[in-house]
Amino acid sequence: MRTRLFNILKIGISAGMLAYVLLTISLRDLGYAILVARWGYLALAAGLAIGGVALRAVRWQALLRALGIAVPLRRLVKLYFVGTFFNIFLPTGFGGDAIRMIELARYSKQTPEAIGTVLVDRATGLWMLFAMALAALPFGRTAVPPHAVAFIAIVAVVGLVGGWLLMGTRLLPWLGARVRLPAQEKLERFYRAVSGCGYKALGQALGISLLFNLLIIVVNWLIALGLNVHLPVSVFFLFTSILSLALMLPSVGGLGVREEAYKQMYGVVGVPGSVAVAMSLTTFLLQSILPGVIGGLLYAVEGATDLRGRESKA
Repeated sequence: MRTRLFNILKIGISAGMLAYVLLTISLRDLGYAILVARWGYLALAAGLAIGGVALRAVRWQALLRALGIAVPLRRLVKLYFVGTFFNIFLPTGFGGDAIRMIELARYSKQTPEAIGTVLVDRATGLWMLFAMALAALPFGRTAVPPHAVAFIAIVAVVGLVGGWLLMGTRLLPWLGARVRLPAQEKLERFYRAVSGCGYKALGQALGISLLFNLLIIVVNWLIALGLNVHLPVSVFFLFTSILSLALMLPSVGGLGVREEAYKQMYGVVGVPGSVAVAMSLTTFLLQSILPGVIGGLLYAVEGATDLRGRESKA
């Protein structure tokens, strides 16, 4: 019952936020921004976005190897695509991370480790985004208003310190021994996975996260160019981490929440609301819908193959 109510909440937030966004912009200007798009830039952005899925799978494999779990890279890439499909097209309690956990546990027969590495995989990516945003502040502070610089700096520092406390110290087991935390079991699995992986594997994961986040920043920059928005690259370094954080709010694939965040963030550097929403929707299409469609096809093909295998044995 609780899961069903949460799913309804997510759908309601996405629908409500998207309706609000569309009511506060010019739909005519939105359509025109898409009509005059430069498709070469967008095609290149789509290719890089697809390549980013494979790069994230390489990061996950580095963490699994540190725990002695051998999974072919091809399998991990497929699980990332399938996870995207469940995130976007099936707004249920079985989100993309949950599917990756379930499928990997089924494959490896090591459920706690499978769950832990999925959590660490996501955490290293977010931690590196905060580090990159903070590093870009000295170069991009003249491109954005002072209040936006202060906001980004505070969020990045809190994210970095929080990540270090969770991944580099014994804070979680210390707290867990004294007070029952929300999602206590997941947090304990996260800590065990961090401890089991070791600093070498975490360093590799952070290095791959650096490459992945640079790729995503380039994708966002190409999308902007494709929609005739010309901004310093430093702006995308600053904004990408904050926009990624906004997507953690309850919603269906970030829909609605993402559009309002884009409108607010890019509005401070002079991008019209309609164009900012066009950027957001294009990002959603290339980074979520397209990989989700690929994941759905892979999932359907694998299901059909398993069914034929069972029928041939019957």
